[in-house]
Amino acid sequence: MYYFKFPQRVKYLLYLSCTVFILNSCSPPSTSTEKVEETNGKFVKNNFPDFGRMISPAEFHSKFPNDRVFKLSQDYPLEMPDDSQIPSFFDIPFDDDERWMEYINAVRDYAFEGMIDVDFIAQESKVRKWYHMPWMHWGPQGSEGFHGLAKEAEIGPYQLGPDQKTSHQTYALGFYNEFAGYTLAQMWKDKDNPDPYATQKPNGFPVGTVIFKLLFTDADESEVDYLVNPMTWNAYITPTWNNGQDTGRVVKKMHLIQMDVMVRDPRADQYGTGWVFGTFCYNGKLNNGKEGSFRAENLVPVGIQFGNDPQDTTNFINPYPVTKTIINPNLKQTKINPDSTQLPPQHLGWGGRLDGPVDLNTSSCMSCHATAEFPQIAALVPKESFIGDTNALGQLTKLTETQAEEFIDYFKNLECATPYTADATSCDFSLQVSLALGYFTEWKDEEVEGYWTSEFERLPVEMNRDGSLKINVPQLD
Repeated sequence: MYYFKFPQRVKYLLYLSCTVFILNSCSPPSTSTEKVEETNGKFVKNNFPDFGRMISPAEFHSKFPNDRVFKLSQDYPLEMPDDSQIPSFFDIPFDDDERWMEYINAVRDYAFEGMIDVDFIAQESKVRKWYHMPWMHWGPQGSEGFHGLAKEAEIGPYQLGPDQKTSHQTYALGFYNEFAGYTLAQMWKDKDNPDPYATQKPNGFPVGTVIFKLLFTDADESEVDYLVNPMTWNAYITPTWNNGQDTGRVVKKMHLIQMDVMVRDPRADQYGTGWVFGTFCYNGKLNNGKEGSFRAENLVPVGIQFGNDPQDTTNFINPYPVTKTIINPNLKQTKINPDSTQLPPQHLGWGGRLDGPVDLNTSSCMSCHATAEFPQIAALVPKESFIGDTNALGQLTKLTETQAEEFIDYFKNLECATPYTADATSCDFSLQVSLALGYFTEWKDEEVEGYWTSEFERLPVEMNRDGSLKINVPQLD
C-alpha cells in the first residue's frame, strides 16, 4: 500500500544493551500514565505543526478565498475508549466468501459517517473523533497546507491503464479513530521524547482500531478513464515526482483514486496477523449526480486481506497495462471483488494478493505494512520483487528470485505489534508511525546540533521504491 521513497535520510538508531530509545537520555521505556505538561485533562495538548509546505498567506487569501488551510487533529485521548465504541461491523465475518464484501463496505461506511458531509475535516465530525499522525510535516517531502496531503508513491507508466503513458505521483492523508488515537497519545504525550514501544507488545494498537487513508493522484481522466467525474482537492505539491524538491512546489488539482483501510480485529489473530486490510478504487463512471466530497462514494472495494497466504507460491504478476483483473482462487486470506461492471481492471499484488491501483504489482498490502518498524531497517519491498521477466513495454511479467529467503520472509504472516527486524521496534503495521519517528529523530539531531554513538553502529540507509538500499555516509563538519 505504501510504496514511497523515504523523503530524506532517516537516522537508523540502534538500541543500547539496556534496550533504550535514545533521544535525550538513557532511560528505560516509559510505561507511566502520569500526566506531563503537554496533557490537559483527558487529552494530549501538543502543538505539532499542522503542515510543512504551503504558499504564502497573502497568496492563499488572494487566490483561494474559498479554501481552508489544513489543521492537524492532535488532541489524542489519554483514556481507552470503552467496548461500547467497538465498531458494529465486528459482528460481520470478514473471512466468509459470502459476507466479506458486507464487512469491507461497513468499514467504509464507518469511515464516512460524519466525515463525508464535512469534506473529511476531522475536527468537524459530529459522529466520532478522528486524528492525524504528527510529524508528517517534516522534510522536503513533508505535508502540504491545503489538505495535509503527504507525498507517497510514484505511479509508473501504464500502471493505471493502457492510456497512461506518463508517470504521475500520489499524495495521501491518513485518519485514526479513537482507539488508534489512544496509542498515539501514549507515543506522543511527551512531545520531546516519543515512546516507540507504544506500538510493540505488550502494547500496540488496541482492538477496535480503524485507520483509513485517502490517496490522490495528479493523473486525470485524459489518461485514466475511470477518473471521470473526479473528487478533487487542491494541493501544494511537486510539479512531478522527480522534480520540485529544490525548485519549488505548485498548486495542482489532485484526484481521489484509492482508499486504504486497516482494522485491528481480534478474529484475525487466528491467521497470525491480527489485522484486516481493505482497498478501494475510485470509479467516477458510477457517479450518478454526486458532487463534492460525496463523490468519495464512488470508491469500489478491490478486496480484503487478513493474511499473506504463505503456503501459496503461485508465481505470477498481472503486468502493466492491465486489461483484466486476474483472481487467484488458491488464496484463502485474500478476497477480491469479481464484479467487473463496478471495479476497473486491477493489477493486484504478487500471486493475486490484495493491492491497490497505485501500489506495486509485486507486493501486497499486508507484506508491505508488516515491515513498519523503527528504525526502518527493512526495505518496504525486497529487491527480489524487481527481478524477473519483462514484456515489450519493460513491465514485469514474472519474478525469478522468489526462492530467496528475504522474499519468502516478506510473504509470511507477522503477528501484530511484533518487530519485523530483530534490531527494531514494531510500528504495528503503521508505516506512518515509522515515518513520524524517523522524521522526529532527524529534527532532533538538527535541534541539538549533535549525534549519538548509536547512530554510527549501522550505516544510514535511504529506502527507495525500487527496493534498492543506498548507503548514505553523513558529511559532518
